[in-house]
Amino acid sequence: MRWFGDKAALLGLGLAAALWAAPDPRAAAEADAGLALAREGKYQQAISRYRTALELNPTLPGLPLNLGLAYFKLNRFADAAAQFEKAAKADPASFQARVLLGMSYYGSRRFADAALALQRASEQQPGNTELRFKLAQSYLWSKQYEAAKREFQVLLTQNPDSAPVHMLLGEVLDAANQQEQATAEFEAAAKAAPGEPEVHFGLGYLYWKQKRYDEALREFEAELAGQPQHTQALTYAADAEIQAGSEKGAEDRLRRALQMDPNIRLAHLDLGILLAAKSRSTEAAVHFREAIRIDPSKPDAHYRLGRLWHSMGREAEANAEFAKVKTLAQPERPDPLINVPGRGAGPPQ
Repeated sequence: MRWFGDKAALLGLGLAAALWAAPDPRAAAEADAGLALAREGKYQQAISRYRTALELNPTLPGLPLNLGLAYFKLNRFADAAAQFEKAAKADPASFQARVLLGMSYYGSRRFADAALALQRASEQQPGNTELRFKLAQSYLWSKQYEAAKREFQVLLTQNPDSAPVHMLLGEVLDAANQQEQATAEFEAAAKAAPGEPEVHFGLGYLYWKQKRYDEALREFEAELAGQPQHTQALTYAADAEIQAGSEKGAEDRLRRALQMDPNIRLAHLDLGILLAAKSRSTEAAVHFREAIRIDPSKPDAHYRLGRLWHSMGREAEANAEFAKVKTLAQPERPDPLINVPGRGAGPPQ
């Protein structure tokens, strides 16, 4: 997920002016000291001085905004939001307070609240593409898919060659089970910026979900050409090979992926299948068990382990696994792209 980070400057956001020419000189002095510390990047010390100023004068103008900014710079988004709520209430027309409030909600994973605050800010600056991008993401992560689509489509009219916008619009469409349109957006992103990180993986994953395994493998390999340590691309490339009836490089890819991340369920499942086919039953059982450990709710690993036990004459254990399959069995649909582990475009953690 692309987070603003220090792009706040693009929105014209920064430390508020010293607005506290107030009757209480002690509070003003503490606030001035906090402002000076914040300008030096000493945000924790600034917070201490700001809070002292608040104790001396809780109504000091401009102080909630600057205290919120100090919290925001330290990624203390919940604390920042509490201060920006005060600032927005004190000055409902403040674009700065509204945007920072929305971004703090976003950082706190309060995506619906973020969308509401950023929508109001966007009404003040409808041409601010950075702001609209964050608003569209807030709609996406709060599962307001129709609103997200509208925002991304506006962004594409402003910049039709924006790969990140095409990719995120594709994720919205995929989550709404509109795979054909989602694929078209990722194809447009790959055409506009073939070197964009994750673009080939995302497109490959959509092809994979549609059982277009040869095309999926091509895209996964394109992602790996730029990011050879991409564990998900390695795993899905191996799976696409297996599904297409070719296992030439699958085992090596799966082992490499598991060396980097031992908790990839699909890699354990596929490796177990390959090993079982080669009569390497003991090794296969280890990987099926790992797949079950990672997610015991999926019936496929239980089924594979049951078949393996049956082939080894371990009927009681086989029957136990088949019983679990009956309990768990239900039609499975691949996860939406936005939920793929390691995708990098999911909501911030």
